[in-house]
Amino acid sequence: MNAPAHPVPSGSGAGLVGVSLRQPPASLQAEQGLLGALLTNNRAYDRVSDFLRPEHFADAVHGAIYAAIARRIEAGQVADVVTLRPEFENTGVLDEHPGGIGYLAQLLSAMVSVLNVPEYGRLIHDAWARRCVIDACERAVTAAFGGSAEAAEIVQELDATLSDVAQGRDAAALVPTSRVVNEVVDRFLRAVERRGALSGVTSGYAALDRKTGGFNPGDLIVLGARPSMGKTAFAACIAARAAAAGHRVLFVSAEMQAWGVLARVTAAVAGLPVAAVLRGGAVLPGTNRFEPFATDGPETARVIEAARRISSLPVEWDQTPRASVAAIRARARRMRRARDGGLDLVVVDYLGRCTGSPEARRQGRLAEVSEMARDFKGLAMELGAPVLLLSQLSRALTSREDPRPLLNDLRDSGEIEQEADVVMFLHREH
Repeated sequence: MNAPAHPVPSGSGAGLVGVSLRQPPASLQAEQGLLGALLTNNRAYDRVSDFLRPEHFADAVHGAIYAAIARRIEAGQVADVVTLRPEFENTGVLDEHPGGIGYLAQLLSAMVSVLNVPEYGRLIHDAWARRCVIDACERAVTAAFGGSAEAAEIVQELDATLSDVAQGRDAAALVPTSRVVNEVVDRFLRAVERRGALSGVTSGYAALDRKTGGFNPGDLIVLGARPSMGKTAFAACIAARAAAAGHRVLFVSAEMQAWGVLARVTAAVAGLPVAAVLRGGAVLPGTNRFEPFATDGPETARVIEAARRISSLPVEWDQTPRASVAAIRARARRMRRARDGGLDLVVVDYLGRCTGSPEARRQGRLAEVSEMARDFKGLAMELGAPVLLLSQLSRALTSREDPRPLLNDLRDSGEIEQEADVVMFLHREH
């Protein structure tokens, strides 16, 4: 096997005495086992794709194989020994490897259980982080011996590098100003060409779209309301109207089953009260007598027609109770890969029914909600799609003289308003 490639440029000169002579940390067996598992079962990719990247592999060949697997899976294609063989025959990446093109098949013998894939991924990532720490310290020592930089500058650079490593970032995540400026100009020119049209996903409500310009990719939009204000019905109508405009939507219904949410959309489209759709009839005006709809009556026809129109909308429903943010992220990724046209909008109903990581839960509800707010914002940026997150408001607003909602009424954590790009409230005057 080829000697493992160092994942980051050393630039260290003499380096640390006794350190630079040692082999950098690596877990080549873990790399082989993980790659074998991915080639055998592509679904295992979702267990590591959120934190493991090609540059984390100590062996450059392994990194290239992982990158090829990731490209095919994220394009909705199968990644196995047969489908990858032509790519590596053309690129010649494996030509100098002792196993040659047959190395792909050899990896299958090293495969591990899908259940162990996350642990192997963390071993690979940890070894990469250790290599980054060694490299950063070698560069700091060389700069300190060189005397060309002030000690404060060396310490600041070392601290920033170690902080990035601790948070899972590396130099590959840095973007030069020129690239960012080009993106600004590109967005500006596209805005000019739109001639006032929306820049993001439509909410289906013209007044709201005028204020927001549509829900933009990467935005976290928080919709807050007290219970029974109709936030689920409103969010469901946004999802349906966005889907009717051709956008692909994932609706995470952690509080209510999908049929209950769709009943509210059906009622809105049919122009009937929700109770009438749920009960199949209505109370006669001025009386307490319930009158069921006739099977061949106009109300029944309106409900059936509304349901027919809704049934063709590109919306996927996830009705997992108490869904974790990690589970929502995995399903969103799968939908983005599996559906033609990707994923344009994620709706989560609601924050109070979701769960954070076990570590955050042990620290209390405030820490858990803060973590989830950050994670949902991270999910929006990762997907390049807006996330509409529903949230309950504090009971304190009902005791005020003016009960109209304010930002600090968002329940459980101030982190919600800090992470949100747009916050909107539902309020009913009594």
